[in-house]
Amino acid sequence: MGKPVRDLTGQKFGRWTAIKRVDKPEGTKDTGAYWLFRCECGTERVKRGAGVVNKGGSCGCLRSEVNSIQMAKMQLNRHGTIKDRFFSRFKKVDNGCWIWTAHADKDGYGILSGNKSNTRANRLSYEIHHGPIKEGFVVCHTCDTPSCVNPDHLFQGTVKDNCRDMISKNRDKIVGSRNNKAKLVEKDIPTIRACAHHNSVIAIYYGVCEGTIKRIKARTLWRHVK
Repeated sequence: MGKPVRDLTGQKFGRWTAIKRVDKPEGTKDTGAYWLFRCECGTERVKRGAGVVNKGGSCGCLRSEVNSIQMAKMQLNRHGTIKDRFFSRFKKVDNGCWIWTAHADKDGYGILSGNKSNTRANRLSYEIHHGPIKEGFVVCHTCDTPSCVNPDHLFQGTVKDNCRDMISKNRDKIVGSRNNKAKLVEKDIPTIRACAHHNSVIAIYYGVCEGTIKRIKARTLWRHVK
């Protein structure tokens, strides 16, 4: 009779826990009993029992965590804490704004990278100077400058509060050359209105459709230009 197989069910070795004994996988040359193991991270694998008993280990998540910690320590030694980096990445201007000088997103908000994710600089500034931000709340600007991180220019509110503030300041409509799809600029509008040529000719010159020229002259487009 062969040596009885040790029951590993429920036992833990490193980060692996033995779930149940299974058949030897096809094509495997190593002899011995095979088991279904589950790692602490949830990964399941069929492995040779003796190998896990002797070595323990993990599915690879342990090494990944160790690498992350080492990278965090290297970043801390090289760049300082996230708070240190915050105070080295803005400049104060005459109107009182603290303008973010490092990386920004497509909307102009400053971005500061952390150990696991990126943080908006205005939110970080608020938390450093005023404390935690309520769950579901956003950080708004009284100065309407996305790149500003001056805590005196920041307040927290709901998305509805932010929209209400935007509408009250007429920021809900991106008009004129502020619209990135605009083919004209404000200085073109008085010239178009005063031009005596046919609308189709003007349209070809400016690279827009004839209807656009007609609406500009009727003052239903670019109404903000006097």
